[in-house]
Amino acid sequence: MGGTVNTTASTLNLGDDPANRQYRAILSFDTSILPDNAVITKATLKFKHIDFTGTSPFTAHGNLLVDVRKGAFSNNAALQLNDFKATASKNNVLSYTSAKVNNWYSKLFSAANFQYINKLGVTQFRLRFAIDDNNDLGADFLKIYSGNAAAANRPQLIIEYYVP
Repeated sequence: MGGTVNTTASTLNLGDDPANRQYRAILSFDTSILPDNAVITKATLKFKHIDFTGTSPFTAHGNLLVDVRKGAFSNNAALQLNDFKATASKNNVLSYTSAKVNNWYSKLFSAANFQYINKLGVTQFRLRFAIDDNNDLGADFLKIYSGNAAAANRPQLIIEYYVP
């Protein structure tokens, strides 16, 4: 359902808490700076690992999945409680394993998914684990940096393109 919203935290939790409630996170990028006629050739979503609590959520909850919304979840660029369950333009657009490089998780979009990058506004991503909770009444969550962290640690959407 989504029960709490924190728009100022410099970190995000992904996994579950001691009451078996699921943590999800929203990453929002202003992609309106892309030219309307930009032809995207490559897109990468990166975010930086801090730590985890309990059992590694990749062990307890499977892969970290990313849903994309061409525009804003809940039709509002500001974080909303309903973003937790709002309809995505595409679910599971990316899937991350525990593998990281220099504490960064990074995945390339397939060319078929470039269509979900919004050239007219924001593009948002919802991060969640494949298994919502493992019913162990223990906190098992990944901690990553948010867009409120120091610039060097913020999530990144890197888009390469050309203009014909």
